[in-house]
Amino acid sequence: MRKGMLARVVWFVLIASLCTGIFPGYAAGEGGMSTDEQVRQILAGMNTEQKLAQMMIVAFRSDANNTRNAVELTQPYRELLEKYDFGSLILFRGNIVDMEQTVALIRDCQEAAMNSPQGIPMLISVDQEGGLINRVPFGISSSGNMSLAATGDPALTEESADMIGQEIRALGFNLDFAPVSDVNNNPNNPVIGTRSFSDDPEIAAQHVAAFFRGLDKNGIIATLKHFPGHGNVGEDSHTHLPLSELTLEELKNVELIPFQRGIDAGAEMIMTAHIQYPNIETNTYISKLDGKTVSLPATLSHTILTDLLREDMGFDGVIVTDSMDMDAIAAHFDEIDAAVLAINAGVDMLTCPVNLYQDDEIDTFPAMDAYMQALLARVEAGEIREETLDEAVARILKLKIEKGILPGEQPGSLEDQLKRAESVVGSAEHHIREWEIAQQGMTLLKNEGNMLPLDGKNDKEILILIPNEARRPSVEYALARLESEGLLEDADEDVTVLCYSGPDPEDEALQDALEDAETVLVLSQSAEKNELISRVIGQVHQSENGRAALLSLKLPYDAACYEDADAVLCAYNPSGSAHDAEGKGPFNLNVAAALCMVFGQSEPQGTLPVNIPKLQMSADGETVYSDELLYERGSGISYN
Repeated sequence: MRKGMLARVVWFVLIASLCTGIFPGYAAGEGGMSTDEQVRQILAGMNTEQKLAQMMIVAFRSDANNTRNAVELTQPYRELLEKYDFGSLILFRGNIVDMEQTVALIRDCQEAAMNSPQGIPMLISVDQEGGLINRVPFGISSSGNMSLAATGDPALTEESADMIGQEIRALGFNLDFAPVSDVNNNPNNPVIGTRSFSDDPEIAAQHVAAFFRGLDKNGIIATLKHFPGHGNVGEDSHTHLPLSELTLEELKNVELIPFQRGIDAGAEMIMTAHIQYPNIETNTYISKLDGKTVSLPATLSHTILTDLLREDMGFDGVIVTDSMDMDAIAAHFDEIDAAVLAINAGVDMLTCPVNLYQDDEIDTFPAMDAYMQALLARVEAGEIREETLDEAVARILKLKIEKGILPGEQPGSLEDQLKRAESVVGSAEHHIREWEIAQQGMTLLKNEGNMLPLDGKNDKEILILIPNEARRPSVEYALARLESEGLLEDADEDVTVLCYSGPDPEDEALQDALEDAETVLVLSQSAEKNELISRVIGQVHQSENGRAALLSLKLPYDAACYEDADAVLCAYNPSGSAHDAEGKGPFNLNVAAALCMVFGQSEPQGTLPVNIPKLQMSADGETVYSDELLYERGSGISYN
C-alpha cells in the first residue's frame, strides 16, 4: 500500500473512531483528548521536511505575466501535493474559471493533500476582500471597504462579509486574506487606498472587527493585513521596499488600533507587511539588488512580530507573510535568507515561497525541491531551531482542529456540493443586498444649484465622459436599468457616452458633444489632476446653463482636483464583476449604482471616511496636498 494511501486510511479510521469509540481518547471533549494533546500527537509523527511544508502557503502560478494558469489538478500537480505536506494552497484569479471548475479543483486538491505522507487537509485560501480585490469573479463583488465605512454602519460591513463568507465557503474555501486593516492616512498611498476602511483608526477598527465577525459566522478564517500597517507609505511593496519613519509610539496611536481591535474580537490569523521601520527594527541586510543596507522589513523582524505583535499585543494565532515573491522581498533578499529570517522572526507560514507551474514548456517544480533542501540544510546547520518549527506547526494544527478542518471532513458528493454552491453563490438575495449597501455608501459632497438628481424625463443633451472603455458596460447597464424603472425616458436620444482617455481636448467628437450638452457627468478614477477634465468643466461653464458633475469612482481625493465641479459624488470603487438579481451583467457595482443615484433612484446617505486635503503648488512647481482640508471626514449631504 502506498504511504500516502496508508496515511489516508489512518485518518479515516480516526474519523470513524469519533463515532464508534474505537479510539475514544482521540476525540476532544469530555473524557477525550484535548486540542493540545491532538496537536502534540500529530506533531510527534512529523519529520522536519513535513513541518517545513506545513509552514508553506503555495500557489499554482505561471510566468511573470501570469498568462498561463493551472485550472485543474493534472497528474503532476496531484503528485506534488501528495509528495509534500503543504499547509495551505492559495488560488488566484487565473486559477478560477467558474463555479463547477472551482468546486472540483478545491476538492481534488484536498483529496491530494489527504494522500500526502501525513494526510493533513490544507487551508484553502483566497484574496476575497470585496471591492477592488476579488479573485472569485462570479457571485457578489461587494462595494469595498471604504464604501462600507462610508455607510457609517458596521452592521452593513458585517453583513457584506457574511455574504462573502457564505459564498466562498460554499465553493470550498476556508481561509480569506481579508479584511485589510490598514489605516489609509497617506493620500499618496499607491496600493491600499479604498481597500482601507478609513484614515481614522477608530472607524477602521470598528469595521475590521465587523468584517471579521461576518467571515467567522461561516467558519471562514479571517486574516488581518498588513501588519503593522501599509496605509502610511508612498510606495507599493509589490514593486518596491517601502520605508516608514514612524516610531513605535506613533504606530500604537494609529496603525495598531484596528489590528488590536481585530485581535480582541478573536482574529486567528495576521498577515505581515514588507515595510521597513528603521525607528523600530534596527537590524539590517545588504540588498542583493544594489548592495545598499536596508532595514529588515516587518515580515523579517523579530522585534515587530514577536516582541510587538505576540508579547505586547497578545496575539497567539498564526502569522503569515505577504507573498514572498513580491519585489520588496525577492529583489533585495536571498530567498533562503528571507525564509530563515521570517521563521526566526516569528512567522508561522510563508506565502508563495516558490512560483509553482508545470506544463509542456514550463516546469518550476524542481525549484520547490531545491527550496526545501536548502531550508533543511539551514535547520541542520542550526540556523533554525527545531523548537521554532514545532511552535509554528503547533499553531497551524491547532487552528485547523479548532476550525474543523482536521481531521479531514468529507464534503459529500460533488453533485451535492454544487447544488449547495448554486443556491448560495450569486443568489438573487445577495445581489439585491450588495446593490442596496453600495448605494448606502455613496457620498454626495457638493451639489450647487441642486444640480442632482437629474430629471431623466426633462433633462436632455446629457454627456457622460468615461475614463476608459472598461467602464462603458457599467454605464450602459445603468442607463438601461433607469429606462426600465421609468427614471430615464430615452437614453439613446438624450445621453451621449464618450471616453476621454484617448482624445485630444480639441477632438471633434468631444467638441461636438460638449457644444450640444447642457449637463456633463465626468467619471474620474485617478486622484491625479487630469487637465482635460479641468478644461471640460471650464468649457461647460461657458454655456449659460452648463453644469458639470464629478463622479469620483475610486479614491475620493480627486474631489480636490476639480473644485469647480457643480456636484461631487463619491463611489469608492471602479472595478468588480457584478450581476443583478436577474443575472444581468457583468458591470462594475459602484459605477452603476452611482449613476442610478445621479438620476434619483435613491438618496445619498454616505459620509466621507477620510479627510480630503486641498491641493497647493509646491516650491518646485508640483501639485501637492496641503495641510488645509477641502472636505472633512464625516462630510456628506443629501438631495433634500
